[in-house]
Order: sequence, then C-alpha cells, then structure tokens
Amino acid sequence: MHPTLLLISALFIGVSWAATVQPPPLIRTLSPAGGGIGPEFQLDPVPTQDKGSVVEDAQFWRRVGLNQLEKIIKQAKRAKETSYQHKAKNIIIFIGDGMGMSTISAGRIYKGQYLKHGHGEEEMLSFDEFPYTGLAKTYNVDKQVPDSAGTATAIFTGVKTNYKVIGMDTTRSMTNATQGRLDSIMDWAQRVGKRTGVVTNTRITHATPASSYANIYNRDWECDTEVPAESKGIYADIARQLVETAPGNKLNVVLGGGLKPMGSFNASEVQTVKFEGSTETVCNRGDARNLTREWLQHHANDSSDAKLVHTRQALLEVDVKKVDHLMGLFRNNHITYSIARQQGEPSLQDMTKAAIGVLERGKDSAGYVLLVEGGRIDMAHHQNYARAALHEVYELDLAVQAALNMTDSEETLILVTADHSHSVTFNGYPQRGNDILGAANLHEPKDPMVYETITYANGPGYFDHLANDSKPVNSSNFWMPLQRYSKEQLDSPTYRHMASVALSDETHGGEDVVVFASGPGASLVRGVFEQNYLAYVMSYAGCMGPAKNFDDTCQRYLAPGGSDNKAASSATAYRLGLVPLLAFWLLALYAVL
Repeated sequence: MHPTLLLISALFIGVSWAATVQPPPLIRTLSPAGGGIGPEFQLDPVPTQDKGSVVEDAQFWRRVGLNQLEKIIKQAKRAKETSYQHKAKNIIIFIGDGMGMSTISAGRIYKGQYLKHGHGEEEMLSFDEFPYTGLAKTYNVDKQVPDSAGTATAIFTGVKTNYKVIGMDTTRSMTNATQGRLDSIMDWAQRVGKRTGVVTNTRITHATPASSYANIYNRDWECDTEVPAESKGIYADIARQLVETAPGNKLNVVLGGGLKPMGSFNASEVQTVKFEGSTETVCNRGDARNLTREWLQHHANDSSDAKLVHTRQALLEVDVKKVDHLMGLFRNNHITYSIARQQGEPSLQDMTKAAIGVLERGKDSAGYVLLVEGGRIDMAHHQNYARAALHEVYELDLAVQAALNMTDSEETLILVTADHSHSVTFNGYPQRGNDILGAANLHEPKDPMVYETITYANGPGYFDHLANDSKPVNSSNFWMPLQRYSKEQLDSPTYRHMASVALSDETHGGEDVVVFASGPGASLVRGVFEQNYLAYVMSYAGCMGPAKNFDDTCQRYLAPGGSDNKAASSATAYRLGLVPLLAFWLLALYAVL
C-alpha cells in the first residue's frame, strides 16, 4: 500500500502503523549511526524557472489574482451575500512596512501602555475594529522571505516579482526598460479620472512608495549615480521617474522624505538623536538637477495650482481645497522616527489629513486612490530598535484613525496591511500588564537569566548584549545581564533589544501578514491568499484596471443613477422589506376568500 494511504488507514480505521513503511523520499530519518535524529532534507538548489517549467511572469500572476477573485465571489454567491458588489469611489491603502503579527500584537499593548490605558493588553488599534481580515502570503518569485520592492510591486500591480524589483515582472532586462514593465493602481486610477497620492515617512523614492509609480530593474537606483553603466540611458532613476513620467508626474499628492535623491539638499538640517544602520545613508545626484523645482515648474506650466512645502507649519497652512498638486519633502533622507521627531517634521497623521484634503473633491469627483506608508516600523526592526518600531505602529494607528474620521465608510475602501514581517518575537511568560519593552521573567527570581519579552532572531542587538568578558565559569549564559543597563539606557530610542544571531542588519520574516479591510469591497478580503490578490480587490472594488470588467457590477455602478451605494442599498432593503409584507396580505386575502 502507498505510504499516504497507509497513514490514512491508520488514522481513520485504526490499523497499526507498519514499522517497515518508509517516510516520503524527500524526508529520510537519520540513522543512529549518523550521530543524530530528526529529518534530513534534500537541499540541492532548485531553479525557480527550469527549462520547461511555468514562467511566473505577469500573465501567470494576473491569472492567479483573477482566479482568487472568482473563487471569493463564488463563495459569496453560494452564501447569498451581495456586499462584494458594492463599489468604492475612494481607496486608501495603508502599508505598515514590516508590521507582522508579532509587531501588531506588541504595538497594540505598547499603545495602551503609552497612553496609560489599563494594562495594555486590552487596548485596540483603530484597524482592529475593521469587519474583514485575511492573510496574505508574502514570498517573492525567487525568495522564500521577501523584500519590500517585490512585495509592494505585488500589492500595487497584481504581479509577484523578484527580490529588489520595482514595477516589473520576472522577464525584466537591464538593457530594455520596457520589457516586463507593469502598470500600477495609480495608472489604473488616473485612467478612470481618479485623483492619486502617495504619503510616506521614508524617502519618497524608497521601495514601497516607488513601487506605486516607478518601473525599475533594481530598487537601489534612486539616484542617477546608482544606475550602472550597462543601464544608463535606458533606465531613468526612480527620482526622475517621479517627475518625468506617468503615473508619478500626475500624482496630486507627494509627501515624505528624500530631498537628497531629488537634488534638493537641505544643508542646515539638524539631527539630535543619532540612529545607525545602512538606511541612514542616502545617495547623491550626479546630474546637478533639482527635481523638486522641475516638478513645481511642470505643474505651473499645466496652469494648475501647485504647492511645494518643506516644513510641518507650511504643510498645515496649505489651503487643501484649492491646491491641485501638493509636494512636501521634509528631510534629506527619511523622516525621523516619530519617537525622536525633529522640529519642523510632520507626523504621518498630519500628512494623511493633508493628502485626503487635497484628493477629496466632493460629489462631482471620480474619487481618489491614496497610498500611506508607515515605513519606519521596518527600519527600526532592522536595527533591533524595538521601542522605535512599536512607536511607529502607534504613528500609523493615528493616521488610520484620521482617515476613518475624514471619510465616508459607504464610499471609501480602506485596507491596512504589511508588505512583509520581521524576525521579531513576542515571547516568554511575562505577567499581565508587564512593560511590553521590559523583561519577561523578573517575576521568576530563580531563573538564571533575565531576558526581554521582545527579542529578535538576528541583528545588531547580539553585539550590544554579548558579555564575553563577564561570562561566569561553567555557565551557558554568555549574555550581559539586563540589570547592568541603566533605566536611561533601556528607555533610549536607540537601545537595541537582544538578538540571538549576529547580523549588522536584522532580516525580514517570511510568515503571512494580516490584511484588515473596511468599506465597499472589504468583504473580498477573507481567507488566505497570494499577496498580489490585493491589487484585484482594489481593481474590482474601484472599477479600474484589470478587474473592472470582471462582471457587470461596475457597468451598473457607473451607469447614470447607479453610482450611489447607499441609495442602491436602501432600494434593495426596501424591496426586500416588501416581500414579507406582500406575502402577509396575500395570505390574509386568501383566508377571506
């Protein structure tokens, strides 16, 4: 009998497991003579696209996304649900970069403790209240654990791609800028007359925001000086694409950091807290162009009301109802972590409110699509800055709440998700109400080592906590005791939590990420799905892009008199309410007769 059938028999009809049956061929039990126990895996590298195998290009992933959409809609129909048909005039997608499940749970507790709301565990984030959730699988085509470029491209174009690639599929070429080029949700929105915007607290040319408007072989090509000789004259760098080509140069809102890649360096910038890591460096332009000035001139030539701002005060003074195009760049590099915000920097909430103000144009508008990225969650994790990371979750939470307060839930689809997770753990057996950033086992005095509730699988925190010189004799504890750190050190935004593997930069995590959804089309978010499916949720709900004509719901929505979901829902409810009433009178009439 086949091993699988034998196992089924043993489980369901009580047949004893035969000792002579071998495990599947890819997993063999190590022999006792081998000196170990447990599984041995075939580790020979397997090419992702062997000769004769399926090529996971744009066509492949579009089919995957549309098939998932079809499956979800069929499930809804079987359950006699109709909410999936509701259409979104506006779409706001929030990306908490690196905001995996552990980060969300710890961030929720941090919020409660930061605001002194009870113990903290009972706190809720604004998006915890959303009625629909799902899980997105985040891998890149060539990586089990992904990066932000490939994952953001999947979310915004509907096509999964390779590690470090922006807006292009797996067929991309260093010598052909059109090969493998993909359209994004911003392209789709602009083609149907929607206004568009991008908000981030990273550089505006960084991987996640860039994936909404750029098409480039490598995410690192933010400046002209980063484009290799082989691709010069073929690819424009990311900063140039923002101001030279659609959809970047048609965005109504561009808010974030990144003055330097745009050629507009602020020599008087002040940084009072020194943060470390590769992300704290930024490229220089070599062409002497000031792209922010060019952006302003471009929109002045369009006779549109354009505004360029560089401080929070200037942003708050913008008349958002009159400005048609708004660019705000507030730092040479990324906007500083919110826990150490510098003078003149806006919050993510400030930028989100300004963006919605510029994009919202009332009943006569076709609506808008807005991307908001809380990008510094990721960067804090990369340096094991747990306090800074969790404060960035709170920063994103405030921005989501602002969007909820400013929009109509009947016409605006809001999605909150992450592009990927991190190798951060929320562990131990700390007491209820314990400081989420504190020690997990201080209540256990006999434990030989005090350790933190938030720890990392890898990263630079390893070096900060290693105690080679103080390791006790005959002890396995080679970590410096937490008691040796002062309260000032532990509370510092640059304090690194412990990491078990030494790396200069902590890695991403590969588990699924949560998607929270509210508003028209939110019911399409359910179950476990490939990350690129989110683009088709936005496409179908927003009546734009490849899923616009998936069925006739968009035709009905866009038809004269058919664009008001609330009116349609009321009419449906009215008709359904008449059914039992008519039945009652018919029965009454029958009884009389």
